[in-house]
Amino acid sequence: MAGALDGIKVVELGHWVAVPSACAILADWGAEVIKIENPGMGDGLRGMRSIEGIPMSNHLMPVFEVLNRGKRGLGVDLRLKQGREIVYRLVERSDVFVSNFQPRVLDKLGMDYETLGRRNSKLVYASLTGYGESGADREKPGYDYAAFWARGGLMSKLCAPSGTPPSHRPGIGDNITSMCITSGILAALLSRERGGRGQKVAFSLYQTAAWVMNQDLQVALYRKEEIPNIERLKAKNPLWNSYRTGDGRWIQLAMMQSERYWPGFCKAVGRPELQQDTRFDTDAKRERNNEALVSIIGEIFAARTLREWMDILDRHGMVNSMAQTVMEITGDPQAEQNGFFARLDHPNAGEIRLVASPVKFSETGAEVQGPAPQVGQHTEEILLEAGYSWEDITRLKDEGAII
Repeated sequence: MAGALDGIKVVELGHWVAVPSACAILADWGAEVIKIENPGMGDGLRGMRSIEGIPMSNHLMPVFEVLNRGKRGLGVDLRLKQGREIVYRLVERSDVFVSNFQPRVLDKLGMDYETLGRRNSKLVYASLTGYGESGADREKPGYDYAAFWARGGLMSKLCAPSGTPPSHRPGIGDNITSMCITSGILAALLSRERGGRGQKVAFSLYQTAAWVMNQDLQVALYRKEEIPNIERLKAKNPLWNSYRTGDGRWIQLAMMQSERYWPGFCKAVGRPELQQDTRFDTDAKRERNNEALVSIIGEIFAARTLREWMDILDRHGMVNSMAQTVMEITGDPQAEQNGFFARLDHPNAGEIRLVASPVKFSETGAEVQGPAPQVGQHTEEILLEAGYSWEDITRLKDEGAII
């Protein structure tokens, strides 16, 4: 099935997670993505041999695979004029250039917007930085853990008051940002179709975090104070809280409209008398006496297993979910039946499952197009398509410009 972006050509000068993640989605949607890497090691993510002690296989680096599937690999040394000229020629034939290299590096390599825009006035040039393109920190290295998680406020808010901040998870901020990158690129392509010119679209991990935190930030902007961090045992709405079940698992209640759900909840958990309890018979009283109610509900949930409580709450229309482990997600029938995972016949590892991109189209495809490339795997065919001869390719190899 043809993809929504069939015919769109993308040049990726990206490394690590956020930009490669965005370009993997574009590739799933049918775009032709050429990944540029320096000859030798290539993208730094290739060199990771373990993640938090989990060893990675020599013949398959799963994180690199999920972020770079369906692309073609071009190995070119951009420090050499001959290497830069290759990219310029590709840019002249492409729709999108996207990078998360620092601005000073792109300037030095001649891969800045002004230079590439002169080569192709219809080019959509997408640039990701850690902290934005202006200000004192424009050149500050900005990985997910620093620019998104820490500077962006999540680290300070996802812990109990005066508590130790929790650990971040690999790539969360990068992958959220990747969705911003894809949507920005698509909007710029649509604008180009209407107006005929390309443009630069800029993103930062820090500003993505600000948007993710927009409710906290907007309250701070308007009220000049922060929404407080609340301990679980002091949740103002006990029906918007998590509880430990009798088998040591956790269940999350998510009923913001306490007045609406309270009678049904009392019936569901077998405690109808709580509905008339004068400490809890209004929303305001439940908030005022929240700690006592959280304690009572905690004792209730400790009496049955997670599965028992989920079945009970589901039958009564209560909004809830288990705190599912990552391993459980890999075997969740709901995830499988909704296409969360794609199957790929990998040349080195046989059939593998990959996390699928999260958008479904009714009329166009959104499928993994193939495995991640080796460094420079498609260099020769890409150059031949761009008009280079075999003599040119041999010379460029001899000069060290390509592999």
